[in-house]
Amino acid sequence: MASLSFATTNEDLAFSNSGVGVFGGFPLSHIIYTHVMLAFAANKRHDEKMSNIIISVADFFAQSPANISSQLPELAQAMGTDSPRHIFELAGRGWVEDFARAVTYASADAQPILDHQKGTSAMTTVFAIMTAFATLTLILRIWSREVLVLKLMLHDWFMVAGFLLSLTYGIISVLHSSLLLPAVAVWDMSWNTYAHAHMYQTIMSLIYPIPLFFIKTSLLLFYMRLCPSCPSEIRSVFRTSIFVTFFFILSTCVTNVFVIILQCDQLAYWEADTTVYCKLDSKMAQIVLGAVNVLTDLLIWLMPLPIVWRLDLGKREKILAVITFGIAAVACVVSAFRIRAIHLYGYVTDGKLLSGNVNILTVVELNLAIICSSAPAIRALILHYAPRLLNVYSQSTRRVRQPTTKEIKQMELSNSSDEDDDASTYIIQVGINVRHGEYPMSPGGGAVTMGGDGVRVEDVGNMKGSNRSVRRLA
Repeated sequence: MASLSFATTNEDLAFSNSGVGVFGGFPLSHIIYTHVMLAFAANKRHDEKMSNIIISVADFFAQSPANISSQLPELAQAMGTDSPRHIFELAGRGWVEDFARAVTYASADAQPILDHQKGTSAMTTVFAIMTAFATLTLILRIWSREVLVLKLMLHDWFMVAGFLLSLTYGIISVLHSSLLLPAVAVWDMSWNTYAHAHMYQTIMSLIYPIPLFFIKTSLLLFYMRLCPSCPSEIRSVFRTSIFVTFFFILSTCVTNVFVIILQCDQLAYWEADTTVYCKLDSKMAQIVLGAVNVLTDLLIWLMPLPIVWRLDLGKREKILAVITFGIAAVACVVSAFRIRAIHLYGYVTDGKLLSGNVNILTVVELNLAIICSSAPAIRALILHYAPRLLNVYSQSTRRVRQPTTKEIKQMELSNSSDEDDDASTYIIQVGINVRHGEYPMSPGGGAVTMGGDGVRVEDVGNMKGSNRSVRRLA
């Protein structure tokens, strides 16, 4: 009884005469409520299907036309409860006399026309695929740090923690999905299955905001290392926005956890011997908190783009960098779909536990967040080992730094022979230090050395048509 008031609309689901129904004049909500209430009260039959208990009570009423109050011990035996107290509690929720008979008959007669949907193994498949991609991504991220930085940074450890918590969420999701494989409709499952399904769902609801917090914090810590050469005013504004976003994420995580803990008078409401009241509209709370998560996703996605665009890179390199950070937009889209899924499938929908659909999107969301957040580290690894994959040396984007006035003064121009002209060049190095994210590395990890005409130094002496000669810069 406790869990139904939590698991549907959180409104007072005591029986009423309102509503037009197709099940013997009763609405579907009354049919659902009758199944769960009687199954909860029948504590000696918690391993039987709820529909079996409904049919047993309906048969008892058909054979015993006397008032319910005059035959409580017999009704308790037929129902499968060890105490008439549970029947008194049913009466307190509106299940009394003629109404109790009518709604129980309607629930029993509705069995042939009710939806008897079974569960699917989609959760297991999605979990296996997404976890494989996330694991590979994390391995590449760690490899990138060990090769290029020689150690894991703080934001990498936060990402590892987020991955482990996401893995925990996924494993519990698979257990939840496996539990509902035989049936997702409440009338086809036992009270024990119903209670364990809500137990798993509550645990997942408690876990969900925590890996998100670690993943998003990892990104914010990474952002703190961006643009060390930016003007101090820009760095100050950027760091302030990072701290504000961090406290926003932290407060959302804490709020989400406390909403789950305090939504009912007892956290483990499925184990209660008596009715547990849940006064908070948990479904709406999850939708609101999910919307806040989408907002923080957008903030974190958009935050580094102006800084990245200010980096001293070629236009093509800037676009590639923006795309690298912009991959996170995919996770934002999945988060939005998850909110829609909570609205459609959260808790009990038409008598079915379809929250597995929400769990699938949650697993995709968490793993995509890990994958997208690791994109910059993986890109740096590719630039180190196989820069041609990203074509970072296309002529259209290569940038050659022009010598300053001071450097020009250091050049000693010569009017000697062509042989002397070819004997010296000025050197400008163009490359990226992937640890600082400024310019692309050359194949093999070295910097590209360019001559005065924008060609490699080893090619300078072989070029024709050039009469200019400059000495090598110190």
